[in-house]
Amino acid sequence: MQFRLLGRVEASRDGVPVPLGRRRERLLLGLLLLEPGVPVPVGRLASLLWDDEPPATARMALNTHVSRLRAVLDPHGDGASGIRLVSRDGGYLAEVDTRAVDVHEFRALVERAREQADPAARSALMRDALALWRGPLLAEVASDRIRERVGAQLAQLRLTALEDRFDAELAAGRHRGVLGELADLVLEQPLHERFAAQLMRALWAAGRPGEALKAFESTRRVLAEELGTDPGPELRELHGRLLRGEAPRPEPASPPARRVTAGPGNYLPGDVADFTGREAEVAQLLAMLPATAGTAVVVSAIDGMAGIGKTALAVHAAHRLTDRYPDAQLFLDLHAHTVGRGPVDPHSALDTLLRALGVESRDIPDGLDDRAARWRAELAQRRALIVLDNAANAAQVRPLMPGSANCLALITSRRRLTDLDGARTIPLDVLPPADAASLFAQVVGDDRGATGAPETAVVVRLCGFLPLAIRIAAARLRSRPVWTARDLADRLRGEHRRLAELSTGDRSVAGAFLLSYQQLSPARQSLFRRLGLHPGADVDAHAAAALAGIDPDDAERHLEYLVDVHLLDQTRAGRYRPHDLLRHFAADLARREEPEADRRQSVTRLLDYYLHGAHVACGQLDRRGQRVTIALTDPPRQPATRSSFADALAWCDAERANLISATHHAAEHGWPTHAWQLPVLLWEYFRVRGSYRESLALHEVALTAATDLGDHQAWAEIQRDCGITSERLGRYAEAADRHRQALARYRQIGDERGAGATLANLGVVQERLGRYHDAIDHYQQSLVLRRKVGDEWGEGSTLSSLGLVYERLGKFSPALDHHQQALALRRKTGDKRGEGATLTCIGMVYERLGRYEEALDHHQQALVLMRAGADTQGEGAALGNLGNVYRNLGRYREACEHHEHSLATMRKVGDRNSESEVLNDLGETYLAMGSAARAVSHHEAALALAREVHVRPQEARAHNGIARARRETDPGDARDHWRQALDIYLELEVPEADEVRRRLDELDR
Repeated sequence: MQFRLLGRVEASRDGVPVPLGRRRERLLLGLLLLEPGVPVPVGRLASLLWDDEPPATARMALNTHVSRLRAVLDPHGDGASGIRLVSRDGGYLAEVDTRAVDVHEFRALVERAREQADPAARSALMRDALALWRGPLLAEVASDRIRERVGAQLAQLRLTALEDRFDAELAAGRHRGVLGELADLVLEQPLHERFAAQLMRALWAAGRPGEALKAFESTRRVLAEELGTDPGPELRELHGRLLRGEAPRPEPASPPARRVTAGPGNYLPGDVADFTGREAEVAQLLAMLPATAGTAVVVSAIDGMAGIGKTALAVHAAHRLTDRYPDAQLFLDLHAHTVGRGPVDPHSALDTLLRALGVESRDIPDGLDDRAARWRAELAQRRALIVLDNAANAAQVRPLMPGSANCLALITSRRRLTDLDGARTIPLDVLPPADAASLFAQVVGDDRGATGAPETAVVVRLCGFLPLAIRIAAARLRSRPVWTARDLADRLRGEHRRLAELSTGDRSVAGAFLLSYQQLSPARQSLFRRLGLHPGADVDAHAAAALAGIDPDDAERHLEYLVDVHLLDQTRAGRYRPHDLLRHFAADLARREEPEADRRQSVTRLLDYYLHGAHVACGQLDRRGQRVTIALTDPPRQPATRSSFADALAWCDAERANLISATHHAAEHGWPTHAWQLPVLLWEYFRVRGSYRESLALHEVALTAATDLGDHQAWAEIQRDCGITSERLGRYAEAADRHRQALARYRQIGDERGAGATLANLGVVQERLGRYHDAIDHYQQSLVLRRKVGDEWGEGSTLSSLGLVYERLGKFSPALDHHQQALALRRKTGDKRGEGATLTCIGMVYERLGRYEEALDHHQQALVLMRAGADTQGEGAALGNLGNVYRNLGRYREACEHHEHSLATMRKVGDRNSESEVLNDLGETYLAMGSAARAVSHHEAALALAREVHVRPQEARAHNGIARARRETDPGDARDHWRQALDIYLELEVPEADEVRRRLDELDR
């Protein structure tokens, strides 16, 4: 497939035109083909497609346009047609052979032409290149304004190619053949002095000197009238020779290359002697360059936070490229962040740059536009590299951009220059740990900074892997011969003094940060300071709004600006976090500039936001209903709403670390109510995620806070949660003790609902221990209280638990009856996950009865409900039970797959009781498949785990499984295991004892 952009946007396949659809789709294709292989950000595409006024639906419309183009150009999505439109890095790119696009073919022909020593060969290639132009770039789809933004460099290259072609024609002696074209070009572009000079040379060579002098006079008059200037040195010199009757100087055989000596202060600074790492960034920068100089101007913008090493990278890269840009290498500090100086204005910057190119002060125009034009003209025939360091914004550097296709501009800035058209951005992050250690070692210069030493790793981590901080820390160590790296690390560990330690001479990390902070508006300064009060790792707009006492929409705008100036990082869409040292800097500012009462009010608003968010989210998650009544001092301005289980779960996932940090901060700094309510609200979230250890640790914090407050109701709720969590972790004695304490407290305060729930929890512990009759007793007591207080959810849960115990005892009829009652209540109360758990229990009864198809149906229904409710533990149980049914149906491969998935799930959630159960399931499946060795292996693992967590039923089951697997190969060992299994089953009073007794009798015959 071939593509043409130099004129109307067209595509053809094997010479047959391909319809490209609507104007915006053709423009979109053209924009992507101008930069093949490079992702063009969605924002830039929208700005260009809608001429800087994209609608709110621009992103959706852009996706539609891309889909339509794909359907026409690459219908199979495999690139077989020669082009693929790919979504990548927040934008779209075209994967295409550049030889199939006329723009890139034009550039390649121009480059080949310039390599030709023979003028005739050079002119022929230039003619071929120029013949590709059928009209203006993107003729029928782009406005002049858009064309100027995306094609200015290309237009300049076409103009330069025309000049070079006529130079080559004149050098080859074809002056008569170009007279007509040159005369037309001078009429079309009367201010273009180069064409006028070429016309004068052609007229002289054709024996028409009078007309050559008239051409000069005509150009001089137009320049005076239009620009108020005289002709330049080339025209004046040529005019003088003609007046004297001297022939013009002959055209060179190849285009001239002029080298510029930089003026004072404009040489490249020396490369950093201890420059370390950044291989990927240097490679990225070099990959942005065209294959050969002169193909396209490249603008690379290196951005990052203060002290990240932007200037060092730019200078290092520039030194690697000096041979490629031999005519000039310039460096200019634009002083966007310099103590005691304001940013250099573009007018002054151009004056400095033009002087560096050798332009006399009297020849430098006064106006900004004229200076920028002169700057581009001076660079037109030069291969130049310009480093513009420490830029404030795109407006400052836009007039300084070269227009020549032979130039490279490297810009460094603390601000993302997303609005600088054509710039390829290279964002810098902190150094990887190994590179950070290497930099530290090089600056220290002796054994105290050894890269492999643990103390070095600690120091660079405390420096946040920030190059400036590492250099200062290393310089301090170097200047203190009696210090060790451990001494330095100890000094850096103090959070309130870390920034003070990262200072030496006139350099300090805090000073570098301060320059960025001082350029913020008062509102953004206030928000930045208060971010230092946040106890967690990151924030969203709502949390930031709570801290600052502003609306979330305003907070989001401020946060996005702080990202643009690298005072914040964006970890993912909508989440923001400062670098560790910036966090300390913000906290120091808050302590100095915010009254203590204001700081406390700010944190109170934040804790209220998290408490309200947890209350709303966990209301969707907790099947037991809300158990905490919250009273907020300063409610959020825009209260959160969580419309679904998935939405609530996603919010908890995103805020998990912050909610834990907020709980600890509240406990340690005088917000005890928040410190106990947050863990209680989050209990169901941790249960769903299977994070029992994390939940138990947080509940210990809550228990202390409730004790300090003297809140007996809260204390009982927390203790009961701890009991449930201990039971899930297999700590049955601890769980029973916690439940008994909670039960006593509930009875003390007269809370029958709480007492009923705790009795059911005690029943679960007894059931886990195999004390089934004790479990039934506790469940029946619980059922009485729950029915008394009208707790239908609790009643359904207890009925299901009773059914489970009856099933364990082999009493299948009462088991099914209790489960069916429970199922009706689950459905009445809308408890989907409870419904799934009860369906699982019914499936287990049907499996015991040999009704496998009914069992399979119930387990599959349960699995659907568990997955819909994101109940990880419930999903694991349903998978394990499905595996058991598949084993009984002889479908062993499916059984093993389900068991393995179940085992992985139970290990993930930390449910060790269920893990031992699934290990036994796998053992029985492998024995059914005839693999006795693998069966024994899994039963032995189950036995060890069951003994560890005191799960007697699974312990007995493991003994039984090992005995069955070894019956033929080691009857004596089988007898020992069956005897141990029998002892446990007799203790539990379950029907499995009869089967084991029968097997022992058979073995002894």
